[in-house]
Amino acid sequence: MTDAAKHLLKKYAVLAGILIVFLASFFGLSYLRKKADARYLIAAAEQLCRAYPDFKGQQISITGHDNARLSGLPFKAVLSATYSGREAFVFMLPITGKYGVYPAVFFYEHSIGCVFCGLAGVDVFPEQTERCGITQSRIAMYRNKIGTLMKKQER
Repeated sequence: MTDAAKHLLKKYAVLAGILIVFLASFFGLSYLRKKADARYLIAAAEQLCRAYPDFKGQQISITGHDNARLSGLPFKAVLSATYSGREAFVFMLPITGKYGVYPAVFFYEHSIGCVFCGLAGVDVFPEQTERCGITQSRIAMYRNKIGTLMKKQER
């Protein structure tokens, strides 16, 4: 092997090493970000579900992601939960309002149906979403879509 070939091989080895370090750090950081996002979504959903007036005194526990079974709406996340010992789901949907896109939190359990819990990160009661430019008819439309989707899943 000539000196020129050895020098060229060293350059390619350094380039390959830099590329491997860059890709490893990129995928490592995206993995950590995904875990942090999951914790944020679970915390926001738990806060809204526990603050919802109709759920006072009920045992609600949100356990984590469950996106594998459901499709049909642009879910930001579907979280599995339990409601008084029964299986339930928490849906986070992006809803466009007057001032931008808000993550809306819907709670679904078979016996009570779909319930709108509120907007994550916004301090308004579910009945006051009109201030953000989200009408009650739009919320009812999403509640009906989630209810229909879940009834199809139960078959």
